[in-house]
Amino acid sequence: MAINKSQQELFGSEDTDNKPVTCLGMTFKNDEERRKYFTEELRKRLPELKKIEGFPIGEDEDILALSDPPYYTACPNPFIPDFIKEWEAEKREMYGEEEEEYHREPFAADVSEGKGNAIYNAHNYHTKVPHKAIMRYILHYTKPGDIVVDGFCGTGMTSVAAQMCGDISAVQELGYRILNDGHILDQDGNIISRFGPRQSIINDLSPAATFISYNYNYPSEVGSIKKEANKILWQVEKEYGWMYKTNHVIEGVSQFNNKGEPVKGEILYTVWSQVFICPYCTEQIVFWDVAVDRDEGKIHDTFGCPHCNAVVNKRGLEKCWETSFDEALSQTVKQVKYVPVLLCYRVDNERFLKRPDKKDIELINEIGKKPLSNWVPTNKIFEGDKTIEAIRLGFTNIHHFYTKRNLLLLSALFQKAKCNQLKFILTGMLTRTSKQARFLAKNFFHGGGGWVGTSLSGTLFFPSLSIEVSPIFTFKSLFDKHLNWSTK
Repeated sequence: MAINKSQQELFGSEDTDNKPVTCLGMTFKNDEERRKYFTEELRKRLPELKKIEGFPIGEDEDILALSDPPYYTACPNPFIPDFIKEWEAEKREMYGEEEEEYHREPFAADVSEGKGNAIYNAHNYHTKVPHKAIMRYILHYTKPGDIVVDGFCGTGMTSVAAQMCGDISAVQELGYRILNDGHILDQDGNIISRFGPRQSIINDLSPAATFISYNYNYPSEVGSIKKEANKILWQVEKEYGWMYKTNHVIEGVSQFNNKGEPVKGEILYTVWSQVFICPYCTEQIVFWDVAVDRDEGKIHDTFGCPHCNAVVNKRGLEKCWETSFDEALSQTVKQVKYVPVLLCYRVDNERFLKRPDKKDIELINEIGKKPLSNWVPTNKIFEGDKTIEAIRLGFTNIHHFYTKRNLLLLSALFQKAKCNQLKFILTGMLTRTSKQARFLAKNFFHGGGGWVGTSLSGTLFFPSLSIEVSPIFTFKSLFDKHLNWSTK
């Protein structure tokens, strides 16, 4: 269960490192003291809560570690009645004992909201609904101080929407007008609601969903988060930054500084191409070399084999396989073969492209031999309609979704990140930094990012041309965006 920002401001302070905070009528020296107190209260109530059907399977300490009671618990939240009591008292104090017969006409208007909002894009999740669309319904059916309950909350956009009903710019962006007395008018000048945040209780059976919801709705102390992020990035770049370096080359000529040393660039992403076998001459075909048209910015359906000139298409080609030892599983695995075909790197904030050279290939081989020093998820992929693509390519376990380089760096970031808000950012970039990130030829050669950090909808799709995006580059970008929307 997560409490949105407006609710948190009623019961506690955003800047909670060393300042007193009030929660459910009790005052604590700081937020850490609040957390300790309610964690012990939750611990006492776990035996009774376990009797509830659907209680999550897990050890008590794991459930407590995931929780931040009373605002968020990774199990049924026993503090909800206390919040409702506080909210009702707060509502009476702010809006009086006003009694009215509840009646609302059905909301019959079409609702269409885009997915380009910074809040919406802060974290990936299936079935997400833009919070602006939900705001229209909440404003229509409720008034300030009312309690909105979402039992299948997903990423918690309902709670975000309830909070945003008290944000002037967010309401105005819907095309509504706010009068001085707090009434809200639609485009036709009709009174449709009253301005002010609504309270919310949100729930989901998915631990991932509740974690995302909690971080979307729980206020963060920006200063401490930024300090921790910079510290982690410094540590990770110091230990792993060498894995994302390449020699700067212009028109085939290596560049050197005034000391005679090779100029190094920071690799932002690497394009990997699947390798196939020609059915006519049995030679290997690098898909990138034969199918990508840079001038047109597209990928051809048919192309010629560079060895025998036979006209072929991807469907008619056989997959090329390679066998390697999987350190995490302590066994040999067989997977489709990919090779690096293009690097995008940065030197003094200017971007360059080049084909991987001998040094780059040697670097990748060296990284492949580096042992895993931190925990990585090795869960086996269950067989099903939506997972067959991954298994068919030999990606049978979670860690197979990442290159060795990104796996090493991501595991280091997760090991060092202690703050939930940083873990929120890290989990939000998992798909973007995986082998599922797709190369987009048209965008790449004609402006734009050049890739999309998700698989095809509803599948675990792995493209023939994937982009290995640097987690360092991704983390910096997402963290800056996170600060922009979380401080508004």
